[in-house]
Amino acid sequence: MTLINPKSIYSVAKKEFMDNLRNKWIIVMMIIFLLLTILSSYLAGGKTGGEEAFGGMEDTVVTLLSISSLLIPIIAIMLGYATISGEAESGSLSIVLSYPIKRIEVLIGKLLGLGSVLIFSTVLGFGAGGIIIAATVGAAEGIAFLLFIVLTVILGFVYLSLSICISSICKKRVTSIAGGIMIFFWAMIYGMIVLGILLASGISFEQFMTPGFSYPDWLFASVFFSPGDMYQMSVMKGFGLSQAFGFTIEAPEYMSLNTLLFAQFIWIIIPLILAYLFFKKRDI
Repeated sequence: MTLINPKSIYSVAKKEFMDNLRNKWIIVMMIIFLLLTILSSYLAGGKTGGEEAFGGMEDTVVTLLSISSLLIPIIAIMLGYATISGEAESGSLSIVLSYPIKRIEVLIGKLLGLGSVLIFSTVLGFGAGGIIIAATVGAAEGIAFLLFIVLTVILGFVYLSLSICISSICKKRVTSIAGGIMIFFWAMIYGMIVLGILLASGISFEQFMTPGFSYPDWLFASVFFSPGDMYQMSVMKGFGLSQAFGFTIEAPEYMSLNTLLFAQFIWIIIPLILAYLFFKKRDI
Protein backbone atom coordinates (compact mmCIF):
# COMPACT_ATOMS: atom_id res chain seq x y z
CA MET A 1 0.00 0.00 0.00
CA THR A 2 1.46 3.34 -1.05
CA LEU A 3 1.75 6.23 1.38
CA ILE A 4 -0.01 8.59 -1.03
CA ASN A 5 -2.30 7.52 -3.86
CA PRO A 6 -1.80 9.75 -6.94
CA LYS A 7 -5.20 8.72 -8.31
CA SER A 8 -6.94 10.07 -5.21
CA ILE A 9 -5.03 13.34 -5.49
CA TYR A 10 -5.97 13.59 -9.17
CA SER A 11 -9.66 12.98 -8.40
CA VAL A 12 -9.75 15.78 -5.82
CA ALA A 13 -7.75 18.13 -8.05
CA LYS A 14 -10.03 17.43 -11.02
CA LYS A 15 -13.13 18.14 -8.92
CA GLU A 16 -11.73 21.48 -7.74
CA PHE A 17 -10.79 22.48 -11.27
CA MET A 18 -14.15 21.48 -12.79
CA ASP A 19 -16.11 23.21 -10.01
CA ASN A 20 -14.31 26.48 -10.73
CA LEU A 21 -14.73 25.98 -14.47
CA ARG A 22 -18.48 25.54 -14.03
CA ASN A 23 -18.62 28.63 -11.81
CA LYS A 24 -16.94 30.64 -14.61
CA TRP A 25 -14.03 31.56 -12.28
CA ILE A 26 -11.42 30.60 -14.86
CA ILE A 27 -13.04 32.57 -17.67
CA VAL A 28 -13.47 35.68 -15.52
CA MET A 29 -9.85 35.62 -14.35
CA MET A 30 -8.55 34.98 -17.86
CA ILE A 31 -10.42 38.02 -19.19
CA ILE A 32 -9.17 40.17 -16.29
CA PHE A 33 -5.54 39.17 -16.90
CA LEU A 34 -5.88 39.74 -20.65
CA LEU A 35 -7.34 43.22 -20.20
CA LEU A 36 -4.80 44.16 -17.54
CA THR A 37 -1.91 43.14 -19.81
CA ILE A 38 -3.20 45.16 -22.76
CA LEU A 39 -4.06 48.17 -20.59
CA SER A 40 -0.65 48.08 -18.88
CA SER A 41 1.09 47.93 -22.25
CA TYR A 42 -1.00 50.84 -23.52
CA LEU A 43 -0.12 52.91 -20.45
CA ALA A 44 3.55 51.96 -20.82
CA GLY A 45 3.44 53.06 -24.46
CA GLY A 46 2.08 56.42 -23.40
CA LYS A 47 4.83 56.87 -20.80
CA THR A 48 7.62 56.27 -23.29
CA GLY A 49 6.26 58.96 -25.58
CA GLY A 50 6.88 56.86 -28.70
CA GLU A 51 4.69 56.49 -31.77
CA GLU A 52 3.65 52.94 -30.86
CA ALA A 53 0.34 52.59 -29.04
CA PHE A 54 1.74 49.74 -26.93
CA GLY A 55 4.90 49.68 -24.84
CA GLY A 56 7.52 46.95 -24.98
CA MET A 57 7.52 43.86 -22.78
CA GLU A 58 9.82 45.40 -20.18
CA ASP A 59 7.75 48.59 -19.81
CA THR A 60 4.57 46.53 -19.74
CA VAL A 61 5.82 44.28 -16.94
CA VAL A 62 7.00 47.24 -14.83
CA THR A 63 3.52 48.77 -15.18
CA LEU A 64 1.80 45.43 -14.56
CA LEU A 65 3.95 44.47 -11.58
CA SER A 66 2.20 46.51 -8.90
CA ILE A 67 -1.24 45.49 -10.22
CA SER A 68 -0.52 41.77 -10.34
CA SER A 69 1.14 41.79 -6.88
CA LEU A 70 -2.15 43.18 -5.56
CA LEU A 71 -4.62 41.17 -7.64
CA ILE A 72 -3.07 37.68 -7.51
CA PRO A 73 -3.11 37.44 -3.67
CA ILE A 74 -6.78 38.50 -3.64
CA ILE A 75 -7.72 35.83 -6.20
CA ALA A 76 -5.67 33.11 -4.46
CA ILE A 77 -7.21 33.91 -1.06
CA MET A 78 -10.72 33.90 -2.53
CA LEU A 79 -10.07 30.52 -4.13
CA GLY A 80 -8.68 28.86 -1.01
CA TYR A 81 -10.18 30.47 2.10
CA ALA A 82 -13.18 28.10 2.34
CA THR A 83 -11.69 24.95 0.84
CA ILE A 84 -11.55 23.17 4.23
CA SER A 85 -13.62 25.20 6.69
CA GLY A 86 -16.41 25.93 4.21
CA GLU A 87 -16.77 22.32 3.08
CA ALA A 88 -16.55 21.07 6.66
CA GLU A 89 -19.31 23.46 7.65
CA SER A 90 -21.55 22.42 4.74
CA GLY A 91 -20.92 18.71 5.36
CA SER A 92 -19.47 17.96 1.93
CA LEU A 93 -16.02 17.31 3.37
CA SER A 94 -17.32 14.51 5.59
CA ILE A 95 -18.74 12.83 2.48
CA VAL A 96 -15.36 13.04 0.74
CA LEU A 97 -13.56 11.60 3.77
CA SER A 98 -16.02 8.71 3.96
CA TYR A 99 -14.29 7.31 0.87
CA PRO A 100 -10.92 5.49 1.14
CA ILE A 101 -8.89 8.68 0.82
CA LYS A 102 -6.29 10.17 3.16
CA ARG A 103 -6.47 13.74 4.41
CA ILE A 104 -3.04 14.52 2.99
CA GLU A 105 -4.36 13.42 -0.42
CA VAL A 106 -7.35 15.73 -0.05
CA LEU A 107 -5.09 18.63 0.92
CA ILE A 108 -2.60 18.14 -1.91
CA GLY A 109 -5.43 17.56 -4.38
CA LYS A 110 -7.10 20.81 -3.40
CA LEU A 111 -3.83 22.74 -3.69
CA LEU A 112 -3.11 21.30 -7.13
CA GLY A 113 -6.71 21.68 -8.33
CA LEU A 114 -7.01 25.30 -7.25
CA GLY A 115 -3.46 25.91 -8.43
CA SER A 116 -4.40 24.58 -11.86
CA VAL A 117 -7.15 27.20 -11.97
CA LEU A 118 -4.51 29.89 -11.38
CA ILE A 119 -2.11 28.35 -13.90
CA PHE A 120 -4.75 27.97 -16.63
CA SER A 121 -6.17 31.48 -16.28
CA THR A 122 -2.82 33.20 -15.77
CA VAL A 123 -1.08 31.51 -18.70
CA LEU A 124 -4.00 32.08 -21.07
CA GLY A 125 -4.78 35.62 -19.88
CA PHE A 126 -1.27 37.05 -19.62
CA GLY A 127 -0.07 34.85 -22.50
CA ALA A 128 -2.78 36.05 -24.89
CA GLY A 129 -2.07 39.64 -23.90
CA GLY A 130 1.66 39.06 -24.44
CA ILE A 131 1.01 37.63 -27.92
CA ILE A 132 -1.05 40.69 -28.87
CA ILE A 133 1.72 43.01 -27.64
CA ALA A 134 4.43 40.97 -29.37
CA ALA A 135 2.51 41.12 -32.64
CA THR A 136 2.41 44.91 -32.33
CA VAL A 137 5.84 45.90 -31.02
CA GLY A 138 7.91 42.76 -31.62
CA ALA A 139 8.70 39.58 -29.70
CA ALA A 140 11.86 40.85 -27.98
CA GLU A 141 12.13 39.80 -24.30
CA GLY A 142 9.50 37.12 -24.88
CA ILE A 143 11.40 34.61 -22.71
CA ALA A 144 11.55 37.14 -19.87
CA PHE A 145 7.78 37.68 -20.20
CA LEU A 146 7.26 33.92 -19.89
CA LEU A 147 9.35 34.04 -16.72
CA PHE A 148 7.07 36.82 -15.47
CA ILE A 149 4.05 34.53 -15.99
CA VAL A 150 5.79 31.67 -14.13
CA LEU A 151 6.70 33.96 -11.21
CA THR A 152 3.12 35.24 -11.09
CA VAL A 153 1.85 31.65 -10.84
CA ILE A 154 4.31 30.97 -8.01
CA LEU A 155 3.03 34.04 -6.14
CA GLY A 156 -0.48 32.65 -6.53
CA PHE A 157 0.61 29.29 -5.10
CA VAL A 158 2.17 31.03 -2.09
CA TYR A 159 -1.06 32.79 -1.18
CA LEU A 160 -3.11 29.74 -2.08
CA SER A 161 -1.06 27.67 0.38
CA LEU A 162 -1.48 30.38 3.04
CA SER A 163 -5.25 30.56 2.50
CA ILE A 164 -5.63 26.76 2.66
CA CYS A 165 -3.63 26.81 5.90
CA ILE A 166 -6.00 29.41 7.37
CA SER A 167 -8.97 27.36 6.18
CA SER A 168 -7.56 24.28 7.95
CA ILE A 169 -7.10 26.20 11.20
CA CYS A 170 -10.45 28.00 11.27
CA LYS A 171 -13.64 26.14 12.14
CA LYS A 172 -16.08 28.27 10.17
CA ARG A 173 -16.18 29.98 6.80
CA VAL A 174 -16.61 33.45 8.32
CA THR A 175 -13.45 33.14 10.42
CA SER A 176 -11.59 31.90 7.34
CA ILE A 177 -12.66 35.07 5.53
CA ALA A 178 -11.33 37.15 8.42
CA GLY A 179 -8.06 35.20 8.36
CA GLY A 180 -7.72 35.72 4.61
CA ILE A 181 -8.32 39.46 5.01
CA MET A 182 -5.65 39.60 7.72
CA ILE A 183 -3.13 37.86 5.42
CA PHE A 184 -3.89 40.29 2.61
CA PHE A 185 -3.66 43.44 4.73
CA TRP A 186 -0.47 42.23 6.38
CA ALA A 187 1.04 41.93 2.92
CA MET A 188 -0.15 45.44 2.08
CA ILE A 189 1.16 47.15 5.24
CA TYR A 190 4.39 45.17 5.56
CA GLY A 191 6.33 47.61 3.40
CA MET A 192 5.05 50.54 5.46
CA ILE A 193 6.19 48.82 8.65
CA VAL A 194 9.68 48.20 7.23
CA LEU A 195 9.86 51.80 6.02
CA GLY A 196 8.83 53.00 9.49
CA ILE A 197 11.62 50.94 11.07
CA LEU A 198 14.08 52.39 8.55
CA LEU A 199 13.04 55.96 9.36
CA ALA A 200 13.14 55.20 13.08
CA SER A 201 16.76 54.05 12.70
CA GLY A 202 17.80 57.64 11.95
CA ILE A 203 17.56 57.71 8.16
CA SER A 204 15.45 60.61 6.89
CA PHE A 205 12.78 60.28 4.23
CA GLU A 206 14.75 62.67 2.01
CA GLN A 207 17.76 60.34 2.17
CA PHE A 208 15.54 57.37 1.34
CA MET A 209 14.17 59.16 -1.75
CA THR A 210 17.59 60.36 -2.92
CA PRO A 211 18.82 58.57 -6.09
CA GLY A 212 21.84 56.41 -5.37
CA PHE A 213 20.97 55.97 -1.68
CA SER A 214 22.67 52.87 -0.27
CA TYR A 215 20.01 50.71 1.37
CA PRO A 216 21.09 48.79 4.50
CA ASP A 217 21.49 45.01 4.22
CA TRP A 218 18.69 44.25 6.68
CA LEU A 219 16.26 46.09 4.38
CA PHE A 220 17.01 43.63 1.59
CA ALA A 221 16.81 40.69 4.02
CA SER A 222 13.31 41.85 5.02
CA VAL A 223 12.17 41.06 1.47
CA PHE A 224 12.25 37.32 2.30
CA PHE A 225 9.43 37.85 4.83
CA SER A 226 7.09 39.27 2.21
CA PRO A 227 5.90 37.11 -0.72
CA GLY A 228 4.84 40.20 -2.65
CA ASP A 229 8.24 41.87 -2.29
CA MET A 230 9.99 38.62 -3.29
CA TYR A 231 7.77 38.43 -6.34
CA GLN A 232 8.60 41.97 -7.42
CA MET A 233 12.31 41.46 -6.81
CA SER A 234 12.23 38.16 -8.74
CA VAL A 235 10.61 39.82 -11.74
CA MET A 236 13.19 42.60 -11.65
CA LYS A 237 15.95 39.99 -11.58
CA GLY A 238 14.33 38.11 -14.45
CA PHE A 239 14.25 41.22 -16.62
CA GLY A 240 17.63 42.46 -15.40
CA LEU A 241 16.04 45.64 -14.04
CA SER A 242 17.65 47.83 -11.41
CA GLN A 243 15.05 50.60 -11.44
CA ALA A 244 11.32 50.42 -10.77
CA PHE A 245 8.69 52.69 -9.26
CA GLY A 246 11.18 55.58 -9.33
CA PHE A 247 13.80 53.77 -7.23
CA THR A 248 17.19 52.45 -8.26
CA ILE A 249 17.74 49.15 -6.45
CA GLU A 250 21.10 47.41 -6.38
CA ALA A 251 20.37 44.16 -4.59
CA PRO A 252 23.24 42.28 -2.87
CA GLU A 253 24.72 39.22 -4.58
CA TYR A 254 23.04 36.70 -2.28
CA MET A 255 19.64 37.93 -3.48
CA SER A 256 19.75 36.04 -6.77
CA LEU A 257 16.76 34.74 -8.70
CA ASN A 258 17.52 31.18 -7.53
CA THR A 259 17.61 32.30 -3.88
CA LEU A 260 14.32 34.14 -4.24
CA LEU A 261 12.68 31.14 -5.93
CA PHE A 262 13.88 28.82 -3.17
CA ALA A 263 12.48 31.18 -0.52
CA GLN A 264 9.11 31.26 -2.28
CA PHE A 265 9.13 27.46 -2.42
CA ILE A 266 9.61 27.43 1.37
CA TRP A 267 6.67 29.85 1.66
CA ILE A 268 4.52 27.28 -0.15
CA ILE A 269 5.69 24.19 1.76
CA ILE A 270 5.58 25.44 5.37
CA PRO A 271 1.92 26.62 5.32
CA LEU A 272 0.98 23.37 3.60
CA ILE A 273 2.66 21.33 6.36
CA LEU A 274 0.87 23.40 9.01
CA ALA A 275 -2.40 22.94 7.13
CA TYR A 276 -1.96 19.16 7.20
CA LEU A 277 -1.15 19.12 10.92
CA PHE A 278 -4.31 21.07 11.77
CA PHE A 279 -6.43 19.20 9.22
CA LYS A 280 -5.22 15.85 10.62
CA LYS A 281 -6.44 16.78 14.11
CA ARG A 282 -9.71 18.25 12.90
CA ASP A 283 -12.92 16.46 13.87
CA ILE A 284 -15.07 16.33 10.75
